[in-house]
Amino acid sequence: MKRLWVILLALLVFSCEDKEETLDCDIKATLRDYAGLDGCGFVLVLENGGVLEMGDFDEEPDFKFNDGLKVNISFEEMRDIASICMVGPIVRIMCMKTI
Repeated sequence: MKRLWVILLALLVFSCEDKEETLDCDIKATLRDYAGLDGCGFVLVLENGGVLEMGDFDEEPDFKFNDGLKVNISFEEMRDIASICMVGPIVRIMCMKTI
């Protein structure tokens, strides 16, 4: 019985490795300034023409928003939040890199 506990403990310890989550950041988009529309600011226009509103952004401190800037992104949709802008789904940007 003691061997079983030792084996189970060893399996538990060695199976708990830190697995770093990698973000693909492979969706192409263009930053657009929609400030002319009520309640809007910068949005992301996808290659297929879809528009995403940025809810949360895990922003790098030195990232500069510019109208027309081409970027690669990864995101997840935020369903529990509302927007005045209403041009597209609101998303949490997990990765944004300039092209």
